[in-house]
Amino acid sequence: MLELRKICSVLSGVAVQEVEGGVAKFVRLSDLSHLKAGGNPALACGEFPAVARALAIEEGDLIIGARGGVTDVFLASSAVFGAFVSLDLYLVRPDRSKVDPGYLAAFLDLPATQAMLSGSKQGSGLARLPKDALETLMIPLPSMHRQHLIAELARSFRDEADLLQRLASLNSVLGREALARAFRAATTSPNS
Repeated sequence: MLELRKICSVLSGVAVQEVEGGVAKFVRLSDLSHLKAGGNPALACGEFPAVARALAIEEGDLIIGARGGVTDVFLASSAVFGAFVSLDLYLVRPDRSKVDPGYLAAFLDLPATQAMLSGSKQGSGLARLPKDALETLMIPLPSMHRQHLIAELARSFRDEADLLQRLASLNSVLGREALARAFRAATTSPNS
């Protein structure tokens, strides 16, 4: 087991200076739930951050919510590549020679890990996860082969959940359409 900081760079988010027509894009805490649901949120636009710690999101990066009851974890997708993380988020860039990003995301999403992160949060109201608490989290590191297998297993469960959600949505639409047709038939039929 190693501390997260030994296998990843952990960077704090930056303040967003929104500007109409700004070319830099920013992921905000409010965007995470939309991203986790597979959506493409309208990212904030502004000026490029002027701090050295601001790195654009790349493939394999994790975006972690610093505030709230749940510590949201999102493995970056093409929807946010090139954007920056705003305040109340952490950008975690794994050292891919030591840890598989999908494995790390799956570990951070485990209920036991979520409980540890929640227990480390400080403040009342919208509690905040201190950067040090995230950086010192102990991460189990099996062989890279096992990490890849676990990452693929986690991805397959996410894919299944996405498919089931789409199926439920389509089923709901189909049910409403069937009812609408039944009502139309009942009210336009001469035998009603």
